[in-house]
Amino acid sequence: MTYIIAECGINANGNMDLAKQQIDLATMCGCNAVKFQVYDTDRLYNNDRTVPSYKDSQRGWFSYKNFRVLADYSTIDWFAAPFDEYAVALLEDIGVGQYKVASRSVTDHKLLECIAKTKKPVFMSMGNHDNIIVKEALEILSDNQVVLLYCVPEYPTRIQNLDFNKMTVIPEIFNTPYGFSDHTTGIWASIEAVRLGADVIEKHFTISRNLEGCDQICSIEPPEMRLLVKSVRQLETYSQKGI
Repeated sequence: MTYIIAECGINANGNMDLAKQQIDLATMCGCNAVKFQVYDTDRLYNNDRTVPSYKDSQRGWFSYKNFRVLADYSTIDWFAAPFDEYAVALLEDIGVGQYKVASRSVTDHKLLECIAKTKKPVFMSMGNHDNIIVKEALEILSDNQVVLLYCVPEYPTRIQNLDFNKMTVIPEIFNTPYGFSDHTTGIWASIEAVRLGADVIEKHFTISRNLEGCDQICSIEPPEMRLLVKSVRQLETYSQKGI
């Protein structure tokens, strides 16, 4: 069964009530997991508060205490993408069962080494990194079960910029399962990825695209997420019947 992740990310804008609504709605939509991002904004941007995305990241920040509350609150898998070794320590203290490595972190060997020590499963977005860079990351994570996620680091991703051939060759090149981290608008690219054999779908998820934040534009709302999950499950049924 395809593992469907609702990427809550920073879309709750630091609001605990909104974050809990995201978790509730993702659960009701049938998602397998919710995913957040754990970071210290100043460390993330090397104390450069002039970076355009700094404001959105700071608005979406949650404290350690709040992340623990959210993890305990969720009845489906709860995990996160840590952006530094301090975030890994926090997530280990919470007791997450798996990790996400964002495409921006594939070359952060210090972070990867911290995650590697946990020996827990990892979903890693490949971004635009070449095969050598990805293989170096996989070597560090050799004791972790890794699923590589094809993605285009463009928000939102234009359909014409997708090349699913890069996804379907992942097992041949890297000897890992594969999935799709979808930054397009709508749900159809994710459905096509499942048709092409993706084991994992990660999709940005929001209560409303009218909320503030840079990720809202490439996120889907609850009715779309419900349709995505339903469509994927139907596709799986047809595939099992050989239709």
